[in-house]
Amino acid sequence: MDKWDVMLANLFKERNNPKAQGISLGKVISGLPSLSVSLGDEIILDTEDLVIANRLYHLPTALTEGDYVILVPAPNGQTYYALDKAGE
Repeated sequence: MDKWDVMLANLFKERNNPKAQGISLGKVISGLPSLSVSLGDEIILDTEDLVIANRLYHLPTALTEGDYVILVPAPNGQTYYALDKAGE
């Protein structure tokens, strides 16, 4: 059985070191200017949740439903940076 002080230290360690999310792909639900992206089955990101890279506005072919975009989470975990179109 662990000592209480070791258990407490482990709880602080877990709290202060959250798992960092990495780069992920989001599937475009609706294109620009009102970009909407699904991240997995449960999370829908709208323009107020995204910081959209200028590059996405100037692609040779506009983002359409079914395209994928590269997403990076901000440290707050509530905002995502949409960096580029994935593929092609």
